[in-house]
Amino acid sequence: MDRRYVLRALAALPLAGAGAGALAQGAQPMRILVGFAPGGSVDALARLAGEALQAAFGRSVVVENRTGAAGRLAVEQVKAAAPDGDTLVLVPQGPMTLFPYVFRSLRYDPFKDFAPISGVATGDFALTIGPLVPAKDMAGFQAWLKTAGDKANYGSPGAGTLPHFVGVSIARALGTPMTHVPYRGSALTMNDLAGGTLAAAVSPVTEALELHKAGRVRIIATTGATRSTFVDGVPTLKELGIDVDAPLWFALYAPAATPAATQEKLRAAVHAGLATPAAKERVSKLGLTAWPAGAAELQALQKREAAVWETVVKASGFTPGD
Repeated sequence: MDRRYVLRALAALPLAGAGAGALAQGAQPMRILVGFAPGGSVDALARLAGEALQAAFGRSVVVENRTGAAGRLAVEQVKAAAPDGDTLVLVPQGPMTLFPYVFRSLRYDPFKDFAPISGVATGDFALTIGPLVPAKDMAGFQAWLKTAGDKANYGSPGAGTLPHFVGVSIARALGTPMTHVPYRGSALTMNDLAGGTLAAAVSPVTEALELHKAGRVRIIATTGATRSTFVDGVPTLKELGIDVDAPLWFALYAPAATPAATQEKLRAAVHAGLATPAAKERVSKLGLTAWPAGAAELQALQKREAAVWETVVKASGFTPGD
């Protein structure tokens, strides 16, 4: 066999044996940092990605939960990490699209300081109403809002979060003011919604799903480009003529200077892991859909959403925090 052919064949096997390069040779465990506590969706997705990397490179992968500052600490630490592919961060889109407009002194640049490795999962936000609202659908909710006065409000998991500004976008599109009521997490929001002290809420679909199925609250619309597969018969806002398109997504990033070849090996490993039926089922149980997006798709979505949220935040009069 021609020696040049053998060399070309070996070069085409980036994830096998010595072809995995430094990623397969590191003595220390690889790390995926998560800016949230164990047990949530972000943590579960990071562990799934970690299993894919471990299978590809034959190395231990540790998920480290670096909580604090709304998830920013984990992102900052990955910015400062060695760009060798051994330290990654898994985030919902907020730190990479919204945070530049809600924090005065963000200590990283979402575009300059990170290399997008892969999308991991996608989902939807839900607009949900409770028993305080005598309506069954969006048309009824809109009619009620016109006469609701100070009862016209919606809750979110906190000021400056994506659900907060999805709600702002919905109110603007409807042309009807709704007062934002910030909570410390979706669980408290849903408790008050089901209890009748809150009119509506914006949250990830999964946070409202069980109460919706139990008939205690009603999801009346979702925010993605297509209908959610997790709530039968619920239209999107776009379907209803309301110009809001706000998907929920989670992605994996590396430090910006990570070599392109290393990025590609990481990406291929994650995509292979997400392609298995077992992985798809695990993601589905979180109320999400596996989303093995490439770098170009992920970066384009990040840029588009950053422009959208910059406009929404500035128009809302929100005062950035520290």
